[in-house]
Amino acid sequence: MRVLHYVDENNLTWRESWRLLLCKLKEFGVESIVVCRPGGTLSKYLQDCGLTTIEYKPLLPALPCMAFGFASVIDKVCPDVIHTRLSSAALIGGWWGKRKNIPVASTVDKHAKMKYYWNADMILPCSRAVADHMQAQGCQSAKTKVVYNPIDLSYYKAFLKVRESVRERYSITPTVKVVVAGGRFDEGKGFESLVKAYALFLDHYKNRNGTRLWLLGDGPYRNKIEHLVKKLSIDDNVMLPGYVSNIREWFWAADLFVSPSELPEGFSVILLEAMACGLPALATNIGGSPEIVIDGVNGMLFSPGRTEELAEKLGAVLDAPDRLSMLSKEAKKSAAIFDLNAIAKQTLEVYTELVSDRARL
Repeated sequence: MRVLHYVDENNLTWRESWRLLLCKLKEFGVESIVVCRPGGTLSKYLQDCGLTTIEYKPLLPALPCMAFGFASVIDKVCPDVIHTRLSSAALIGGWWGKRKNIPVASTVDKHAKMKYYWNADMILPCSRAVADHMQAQGCQSAKTKVVYNPIDLSYYKAFLKVRESVRERYSITPTVKVVVAGGRFDEGKGFESLVKAYALFLDHYKNRNGTRLWLLGDGPYRNKIEHLVKKLSIDDNVMLPGYVSNIREWFWAADLFVSPSELPEGFSVILLEAMACGLPALATNIGGSPEIVIDGVNGMLFSPGRTEELAEKLGAVLDAPDRLSMLSKEAKKSAAIFDLNAIAKQTLEVYTELVSDRARL
C-alpha cells in the first residue's frame, strides 16, 4: 500500500513520534511519501531517517482549487490513500483527493475548525476531547476514529546509571524529590501558575531542601518566569536549563511530572513521554490529559490556574513515598496503551478500510 502524507509545514515539534509511526508502518508493508514545505528542517530530517519527501508550498493555502502543484504530486505518486495533518493540508488534500477519487484520512492534532475537514473520508482526532470538539461542529461519528499519537516504550525504559549521573551533575542527592515540567514557555502554558504553586508548596513542606523543580524548555515567557522565581525567592530550588535535546534523561532523573497547561490541548506527547519513563503526572483536567491521567491511579488532576489546589497535590504526592511509588508503577502501565505497535496497526486498519470502501463504490 502506498500512502501520500501531507503536512503543510517545514518544522514540527512532534516530528519524532510521527517519524516512528511512518517507520513502523513501513514494517507493515506501507510505503510512505511525505509532502511538506521547503525551507525548514523537516524534509532533511525525514530523509536522513530513510523516508521519501517531496517539497511543496501552496501559493494560496486558503484556495485548494489553486494547488495544482499538489495535484501533480498525486499524479506522480499514485497513492492508495492520502493522509493529511494540520488544517491547511486537510483542506488541500481533501479537495484534491475527492477530485482524484483517492480516499483521504485527516489527523486532527488540536481543537481545529471543521470547515477544513469536510472533504475527508475519515477524520482521526488525536484524543476523545478533540473528537467531541469536531463532532460538536457537525462531524459525523461514523467518519470519526480516535487514533492517539504513538510512543516507543522501549526508548524510554529507565536506566539507573543515567539517573544517578544527571542528579550528580546538579548536586541532587538520592533523597531529594525532583518535580519536572517542560514545553514552550508561552501564554496559556501554565508555567507561571506552576511556579507560584511550587512556592506555596515549599512554604508548607517540612524539608525545603528536599525538593527541586526543573523547568525544561524555552520561549517568549522565559524571562517572565525567571523573574517570578527570583521574586518568590525560590532560586535555590528551581532550575531552568533551557531546551534539552534528550528529554528522557531528565525524566529518568526526576520523580514527578507536572503538565500545567491552562488551554485545552489535543494530546500531550510530553506528558506521555514522562509517564513512559515512570513518572506519575499532575495534569490539568482539560483537553486530552484526562484520557491519559487517571486521577488517583497514575497521577492526579487539578483545575487550570488553581495554584492552591496544585500546591496541595504536590504535597499529597511528595509527602507520601508509598503513594509516589504506586503512582509511578501505574504510570508505566498506562503508557503501554499508546505503544507504537498498537497505534501503527490501528492506522493501517484505517487505510485498509478506506481502500476497501472506495473499491466498493
